[in-house]
Amino acid sequence: MLNNYYTIKAVAEYLNKLLQGYSIAEVYTQVKDKLYIEAVKHKEEKIIAVEFSVEKDLNYAAIKNNFTKARKNYANLFEEITDRNILSVELLNHDRIIKAVLEDNLEIVFTFFAGKSNCFILENSIVINAFKNRSELSGKNISEIIPGGTQNSKSSSAANIAEYLKLNHRKFGAVYWKETLFRAGLKPEDIASESNIQKLLPELKTIEASLNDPKFLLYEKDQEAQMSLILLKHLSNEYSSFDNINELINRYLRFNYTINKTVGLKDRKLKELSVKLGGVDKKITGLNIQLKHSEDSDEIRKQGDFILQNLHAITKGSKTILYDNTDTQKELKLKENLTPVENAQLYFEKYKKQKASVNILRSKIAGIEKEKSNILNEIETVKKMEEYKTLEKQEKKSVEDKKDETSKFRKFRLNESYEVWVGRDSRSNDELTTRHTSPNDLWFHVRGASGSHTVLKTGNRKDSVDKVVITKAAAIAAYYSKARNSSNVPVAYCEKKYVKKKKGFKEGSVVMEREKVIFVRPSLPEVNHA
Repeated sequence: MLNNYYTIKAVAEYLNKLLQGYSIAEVYTQVKDKLYIEAVKHKEEKIIAVEFSVEKDLNYAAIKNNFTKARKNYANLFEEITDRNILSVELLNHDRIIKAVLEDNLEIVFTFFAGKSNCFILENSIVINAFKNRSELSGKNISEIIPGGTQNSKSSSAANIAEYLKLNHRKFGAVYWKETLFRAGLKPEDIASESNIQKLLPELKTIEASLNDPKFLLYEKDQEAQMSLILLKHLSNEYSSFDNINELINRYLRFNYTINKTVGLKDRKLKELSVKLGGVDKKITGLNIQLKHSEDSDEIRKQGDFILQNLHAITKGSKTILYDNTDTQKELKLKENLTPVENAQLYFEKYKKQKASVNILRSKIAGIEKEKSNILNEIETVKKMEEYKTLEKQEKKSVEDKKDETSKFRKFRLNESYEVWVGRDSRSNDELTTRHTSPNDLWFHVRGASGSHTVLKTGNRKDSVDKVVITKAAAIAAYYSKARNSSNVPVAYCEKKYVKKKKGFKEGSVVMEREKVIFVRPSLPEVNHA
């Protein structure tokens, strides 16, 4: 509707009333596909700016209030019309073309044709400058460039009513065609019979009369807005009314800008969540592969049993033995420096480790599946969001969450009262211990093996922590250590105030005082990430 014939006609009439007595101050562009013409009324020292957009879906001319020129990244244009007085503004050829007549036989011509809109500077009808394709168009008569116009072509060879309107009443445009059909009680697919055309003609005449004495209305619903210069009976939703065409266009542009921002923000958020979802799926796939491998641990036990059953066939120094099971025949590797019994024991140890990791992996998969479910729920929530402010608020929260310094730690919720935080590397271990742990929090570390610093957040409670909670926290510390695959791991713990980092210690190194030791099986809690 921005470049509808009747909209352009109303714009021309508005600019004609407003710009007489003004002269061109300067012309420039500072945004792609937009031209700005500043005009000044010298006696009043009043400056106004006309914004002309040649964007494919936003082709318009409008006065912009409170407009300021950028301090840099702009290009001055059309110096040949600077200081020229504006004599009048009118439609050219009764078409979607506005002509501003200047003194000294100069004219500014704005065309409003989808994909082909442009602004020309004419001298005696010859193009001397253009916003787009200057070198190609300079020197041509304007009549060689602009199309034939939107005058009705009077054709009766239409297959249906919709086609009849397009052929015979082009300047009305899609919205007013739809309104005409609604008022006449016809459908677009109805045949273009003489009786149906006779139903249309009175409505067309009434609508045209209304368009020539326009109202300035904006119908808004959800994420759609419809400009109109008449009351639209086919739209039942409420409308806003404006004093002139310029106010209507600017309100529509603000609405459109907000919708585009909303859609853009929604698209960015959904893309971000999609990437996050892909990462989670990748983790789940990897863990399931590990789980399948670990669930095959019975085969390793059978191989250990096979070695014991065939001790007589193995001598110390043997590198392999042929494993002949009902389903499998392959060579089992043996260590040359071990006895047959010791080799069997290696297989049994491997079996125990893989067996133990099954529950750990299942717990981890369950936690990540929950994370995936949360992401999917968030995606559905974002898809349903229509308000820009709501989306903006969520994005700000997301940014704040990313800025959260503690997000670098693994976090586990044990129950309503306790959380466990775990470092990821030497640097985060140091930060967790020295900056994000309170004196009464419990600090854990595996004895005799390297691992992550682990902290049970007590909330500075003075009462003693339940042994079950301590055991769960110690199991997490064991899981994030080199002793993960052991079945019984010693974990030392004490209150953080007894953990000291002495001068000269390397990153991640501390000493403990008053520590206690608990033996645990490495595992993660069923209720996973906090």
